[in-house]
Amino acid sequence: MQPEPIDTEPSPVCYLCGQPGDVLHPRLTDRLFGAPGEWTLKQCRSPNCGLVWLDPRPTAADIGKAYQTYYTHDHGGHRQLTRAARIVRSVLHPLSVILLGLRQERRRYKRIYLDKTLPGRLLEVGCGNGKRLARMQKSGWQVAGQEVDPLAADHVRQKYGIAVHLGLLETMDAAEPYDAIIMSHVIEHVHDPLAMLRTCCRLLKKDGVIVLLTPNTASYGHRTFGADWRGLEPPRHLHLFNSTTLMQLAEKAGFGGVQTWTTPVGAYGIGQSSRSAADAPQTDSGCITVRDVIRGFRFQVAASLRFLFDKNSGEECVLVAKKIS
Repeated sequence: MQPEPIDTEPSPVCYLCGQPGDVLHPRLTDRLFGAPGEWTLKQCRSPNCGLVWLDPRPTAADIGKAYQTYYTHDHGGHRQLTRAARIVRSVLHPLSVILLGLRQERRRYKRIYLDKTLPGRLLEVGCGNGKRLARMQKSGWQVAGQEVDPLAADHVRQKYGIAVHLGLLETMDAAEPYDAIIMSHVIEHVHDPLAMLRTCCRLLKKDGVIVLLTPNTASYGHRTFGADWRGLEPPRHLHLFNSTTLMQLAEKAGFGGVQTWTTPVGAYGIGQSSRSAADAPQTDSGCITVRDVIRGFRFQVAASLRFLFDKNSGEECVLVAKKIS
């Protein structure tokens, strides 16, 4: 059965600065989860910006069609490792973390950079399968989640017993504000990221912290894989950021003490999944093979070495900011 076409709307100018954009990657398809259509990514012409966005993009009413087979609907993981791949990964992945000196960074990444923050009330926006919330709960945080996907929300409630608000973030009540709000790979999915960050500011206590992770368009992976970079993910990723554009977004939303940096921790998964059409099937619905695992390991090594000389080349941007009033 053919998937239904996705209705689109034009998005001709940069969301942040209003400048026109140039075509960066034309005629992209969703090789990851099989959403229909061809998609174009543009990049802002302004040398002080560089935001990347989808034009045209799915309408808010139809964006759900791009998530019909999304990984949050398969809580075991969208692609499973073969037995041989699992064995190879169990050796290579931890070995690479140790040899490349990523242990401390990986520990901070797992705690979403709140490892030095006293636990309090924490909200995860777009909590997905709930694994991160469960981890933060074990670290002493009082956790809650927000999701628009009913299947994912039910999974988190049933598996972990964690409260999840089902619905848009702006429908949440700020009667009991949060000490911290986290979101991992969410901001790139929304039509109005500035409105989302302003809502987060409303839901935080004064001096509360927001931490978010998102793909980095200035990454070594994007430069290496181009249109096949895993971080692009059309048509679900509507806006893609670098450290500069992410800082501009947070400051426009009213946050203070804004810090941004990049991290190479996720390079293994990027290398494993960033495959050209000649190297992969149309969608990644099959198993992860030994070849995939070795490709991920090799890319982790290359990306980590590049990061030693270029701190903006990490696969993900990290933003940490505070509510100042």
